[in-house]
Amino acid sequence: MTQGFVSSQPSTDEAQTPQETPSGIMPTMRPGKRQAFVGVDIGGTKIEGVLIDESGDVLETRRHDSNQGSSAVAEQIVAMIDQLHAVGLGLGMMLAGIGIGIPGKIDVETGEVSNAVNLGISGMNLRARIAQSFRGVPICIENDVNAAALGAWTVLALNGPGDASPVAFLNFGTGLACGIISDGQVYHGATGVAGEIGHIPTEVHQYQCKCGQRGCLETVASGSGVDRIWPTASGYALPALMRAAELGEASAREALSTVIHGMSMAIIIIALSIDPGKIVIGGGLAKTGQPLIHAIEEDLRQRAESSSFIDSLDLTRRLLLAPMDQPIGAIGAAAVAVARWKILFNSQEKD
Repeated sequence: MTQGFVSSQPSTDEAQTPQETPSGIMPTMRPGKRQAFVGVDIGGTKIEGVLIDESGDVLETRRHDSNQGSSAVAEQIVAMIDQLHAVGLGLGMMLAGIGIGIPGKIDVETGEVSNAVNLGISGMNLRARIAQSFRGVPICIENDVNAAALGAWTVLALNGPGDASPVAFLNFGTGLACGIISDGQVYHGATGVAGEIGHIPTEVHQYQCKCGQRGCLETVASGSGVDRIWPTASGYALPALMRAAELGEASAREALSTVIHGMSMAIIIIALSIDPGKIVIGGGLAKTGQPLIHAIEEDLRQRAESSSFIDSLDLTRRLLLAPMDQPIGAIGAAAVAVARWKILFNSQEKD
């Protein structure tokens, strides 16, 4: 159980009347009712959900394989929320907010999702679709990697007293992207694409990327990239690739070198772009665990040996492995919902 990542909720002495807001309808707050928040994280291969209370305790989790296409994804998210909402109702709780993390370019103000290529979504307003089933509940849509970044930042309790340095969450999943946390909040950039480093075309093999470019880092430093370079009949390809390389298979060593070089390049790009105090390694490939971290660290050390500048960055000291035993993406999505709920009620109280 994850405890205490949400600070105490705004208080009220009486029930509030729902109001229209720029991002939806403000829910009622009933005296004596515990508040429930649902966080959903949907990726290219799985969908995870959590139910939390107002104090930040994770009360329930769910996980299923994810679907493809706008309608199928929206229906699956609604079903996940329904399951978790039912648990909350059984505990006498009121659904006060929903947060959803999903791949692609996200307009956090409108809830529009575009270019979620690994889910087969070219564009849809996800918030409007979900709101049809949960009227009166504030719904926040966030990029899945940004949500995972906030979840990791919360669960790992990064940024202690006096530490305001940015934190980067480098997601080596089906795709490759980075979430950035600054001052405890997700940094989106001007158009919402901050951290989309997977589509920087710097990879020498010039493989075709789903985004339309060639040579994107994602074509090697991601789950889909590993599957392309080292296909397997079943299971996750990276552990099999690392085992073959350890046994001395020349083609495996060459393939693994390509993958690790791409990952190191991603780390260097992030370090030189935002200079984070910590770089958390997450996503499906991170389930390989410490062997992957050690391989990345060795590659970074080799780079540092030939460059005093890279050596001065002390990159290996900044690396952390994301907690693999917790649904940090869904936790982060729920945290986004809690933050939005607090803003709405604080705004109402001032009025």
